[in-house]
Amino acid sequence: MRAAAVVPALVLGALLLATGCSGDHPARPAAAAAATPGLGGAAPRTHAPPSAPMDAVERPVWRRLARQVAGQGLTLHYLACPHWDGRVPARLTCRGYVDGLVARVAVRLQRGGQGADVGFDAWMLDGVVATRQLEETLRGRGWTTADCGDRPAYPATVGRRLVCHVERSDAQEYVVATVSDPHGAVTIRHYGTAASPG
Repeated sequence: MRAAAVVPALVLGALLLATGCSGDHPARPAAAAAATPGLGGAAPRTHAPPSAPMDAVERPVWRRLARQVAGQGLTLHYLACPHWDGRVPARLTCRGYVDGLVARVAVRLQRGGQGADVGFDAWMLDGVVATRQLEETLRGRGWTTADCGDRPAYPATVGRRLVCHVERSDAQEYVVATVSDPHGAVTIRHYGTAASPG
């Protein structure tokens, strides 16, 4: 009986969003708090995916990665890998096009089954902050609603700031999430109080 191909589960630790909570912070001056900040952060440089079809190595990795990141509100549009000479084990560094961002993806190819099939393992080398996952984290912190803007993803550049509008009971305010490491962890701090809806 022919053994099934070995396809290990993908490791996407770089896309997992870890957050740090800050302590109490003094309120900003009333004039600054009254101003309505833009949601999200500075627009990152975006890249269109290549138009050439993906090859026999890229397609299965892309399918599996796309399913993994979809749960975080992200779309992996394309995976571009360098030429593979067919030998295993091998490691490739590919480019993943995630909602306009380009992130490096490591792909490790190894012999699977009885030596007739090739399995793969893949993981993101560059961190990405998923906006929908950040909003989910904020709701998990006790806010009933959270809105961090329409852009689905930002590069995990240390120091990048994302502003979110949050609500809890009758209170509305803004928080700022600052990227604290290149894998996508953020620190969440109070920003200011939003004006009550009229």
